[in-house]
Amino acid sequence: MFSVVPCYATPTDIEIPIQASITSKVFVCTDDNLVATYIGKSCPPEIKVFYPDGTHYKTIQLSNETSDLEYLQISDDRLYYTEYDRSVIWTSRTKTVYEYNMTTNKKSVIYSAGFYNNVEPRIVKIAAHEDYVIIYEEFGGSAIILHKLSTGTNRTIFTSNKMIHGLSIDGDRIMWGCERTDGEPGREIHVYNISSGRDYIIPESRSIKTWGYGDISEDYVVWSRTAEEPDTSCGHPSLLTAGCEILLTDLNSGDTTVVEEINTISTPYISGDQIAYLKKPELDFENTDTGLIRIYDLKKEAFTNAGSDVAGISDFDGEMLLWYRFHPASHWMTAISGNIPDVTDQKSIQDNQEALEKAQNIRSQHESPIDFPVIISALIIDIVYLVSANKRE
Repeated sequence: MFSVVPCYATPTDIEIPIQASITSKVFVCTDDNLVATYIGKSCPPEIKVFYPDGTHYKTIQLSNETSDLEYLQISDDRLYYTEYDRSVIWTSRTKTVYEYNMTTNKKSVIYSAGFYNNVEPRIVKIAAHEDYVIIYEEFGGSAIILHKLSTGTNRTIFTSNKMIHGLSIDGDRIMWGCERTDGEPGREIHVYNISSGRDYIIPESRSIKTWGYGDISEDYVVWSRTAEEPDTSCGHPSLLTAGCEILLTDLNSGDTTVVEEINTISTPYISGDQIAYLKKPELDFENTDTGLIRIYDLKKEAFTNAGSDVAGISDFDGEMLLWYRFHPASHWMTAISGNIPDVTDQKSIQDNQEALEKAQNIRSQHESPIDFPVIISALIIDIVYLVSANKRE
């Protein structure tokens, strides 16, 4: 089911078992020790979660057969996703953001948005870390909503009448990119401190060259801008044709340095001391799978390469890097250390937990007015399922 191929460096690439065409809406995200996937309009509509070694961990069914997702994120053994009903006319749809706790198998609503002012809202992106969930909503304008899990409260921390670009959270800080708030042309990178409420704009980012996408980890923000003035031959600035600088901002010192200059624009990611981005020889829409993943180690101040014939990067967290190809359509997972995390203990804990939950469910059913033979049949089916699942793993 999984194919393993060597990379340019030491890591191993594992293909994620997603059967989807190049035109399908596909979500793939990771939180270091788990990978969550979803294929648009799948039947039945469901989210599948895998361990880093590619074995199946959990399947979560959506609310009904006509449900679809607008966004999916995974963090700290929780899924966050925006669900809506495709059978409902778009002027009456409600976009509901759920938190699904995979430890307890409990689902709860943390945010919802409905049609208003002749606009169908979109939940464009969700980012989460520990007690905080960040929701980016578009409704003709844009808003960033901060949800606190421990209190169940929502508050808007930023609004704009234009599009917001990258969005990321780590610890007490949120990073995003947007059009310049001073009205000048170009974009800027914001870093918002949740505790203090302070919104800091990286000075070097206030530029017509800024792409607006990036990532944050601890005291560092990575972001990108064009290496030269954007091309305006089409009547508007084109950032795609002006090369790219990958930049690193140290929030403690305020210093911003160039990590590397590359030929085409790329969204950089950062996890701990590792920066990842895609390097291509040139921009070629007909030949998309020409990229090489560059990994920069902040401590060692050294580059390594990962992957081959890459179209783009989907996510990066811990040791796990998710990326994809278009020809053929496929999604891959790479452990940049070269070692897939050992999840034996984690699987054992999960198996015991599932067995306990099944036993508790059967006990509660026995106490309810259900025929005893039905309970025995269910118990036999569960035992057969658990044995077969263990053999597959």
